[in-house]
Amino acid sequence: MAVNHRAIRKILGEPGEQGDTSLRAHSMQRALGKQVPKTLTPYEWEQWYAEHGVPETHNKSERASRRRWWQFWVAK
Repeated sequence: MAVNHRAIRKILGEPGEQGDTSLRAHSMQRALGKQVPKTLTPYEWEQWYAEHGVPETHNKSERASRRRWWQFWVAK
């Protein structure tokens, strides 16, 4: 059975059309918005870093200072 989203929104009184929430749409928004990609192959990351530089969120020094989830359970 097909779902009529437009009729449901009309009944609930929600405004207008909903945007595309698919994974493809999210990845296109990231690509067009010049955001950092989520997943790339090692070769693609190498190319991306060469073109855009390394973002601050990918610095190892910053990541190394954060504790991992399993480190909270390890006795000191």
